[in-house]
Amino acid sequence: MKQPNQYVKPSTYTTSIIDDGSPFPSGSIRFNTADVRAETQAATDVSVYVEAMTEALDDYLNGDEWRQEAAERTPCEFRPAGSEASGQQIITMADRSVTFDPRKNWDNQTISKGEVLAGSVIFTEPTDSALLINKRFTILDHTLMAGFTEQTMTQTAEKLLRDIEYEAAGKIAGILSTAPSTEGVSEAMPTGKPVEIAEDLIDILTMNINQTVGTSLTDFVVLLPASLVAVLERAAQRAGKGDLQDLIGASVQPYSGTDYGLFLLPKMFTSLSYREGRNGDVWKIQATRNGAYQCWDIEIMATVDIVANGKVKVKLTADGLQTEAVAFPMITRITLS
Repeated sequence: MKQPNQYVKPSTYTTSIIDDGSPFPSGSIRFNTADVRAETQAATDVSVYVEAMTEALDDYLNGDEWRQEAAERTPCEFRPAGSEASGQQIITMADRSVTFDPRKNWDNQTISKGEVLAGSVIFTEPTDSALLINKRFTILDHTLMAGFTEQTMTQTAEKLLRDIEYEAAGKIAGILSTAPSTEGVSEAMPTGKPVEIAEDLIDILTMNINQTVGTSLTDFVVLLPASLVAVLERAAQRAGKGDLQDLIGASVQPYSGTDYGLFLLPKMFTSLSYREGRNGDVWKIQATRNGAYQCWDIEIMATVDIVANGKVKVKLTADGLQTEAVAFPMITRITLS
């Protein structure tokens, strides 16, 4: 009979190593004093869960599937480490009058408004603020002692990815709300049944299309609060549409957090520029063992620049010899009150 505190030589052991590309891999070693195989403990071993979760997240987020889906949502690029975000130069579709900070011309006249003619070149630059997407969560050992299944892991990963998507979109909405190229419009909040609200929202979006950067809703990505998703999806069901994107007729990206209103982002003029690391990966997934609290800390990170500051050259003199680059309103922000 084994006495208390008596040392017993381990009969088996298993190891779990998390290699996130850093020079200091983390992991754990489990020793067993009975003839128990590792595969019989997999469903209750938190290190197995963490390893499977991080590998699945890395395979998806740093794979071709995520890049294709990201490009379908919003125009974007994935640029090599150390390079700058790519600006765009696109021709305007219609005449537009723009106002700007007063500038003086050679005749000492103060000019604060100018005409941008169709055919003028708009060039875009990154906004002043880049976005660091960071999601950190903790997996406590005791929460998995009862075991887990493949389906519960899948549900957790799907919920995690949706949270990252919505939260990142909310941060982007916050940056765009103060960008020089964003013009604000205020409209009354529609009321009534979901179908009525959806119809009014589509009318509001349609009436506020910026004709200089697009001619129909299909030319835009609609960034909207997640609180409107349920209403629009219900309206889509009543209308026999597959989803709310078919209902609206434009790409839709919900966001969570502070309600900044709805944004009409022109597909041809705005983009996201994701920064790749030195290993070519956009996303960094790192798992760290926190022994003090008997848990694993998992962190997911990416950095993206928002190329949405539009500029155009406006004539300050009648002969056009003196021009000035001024902010051009490309993005429409609709606040509902």
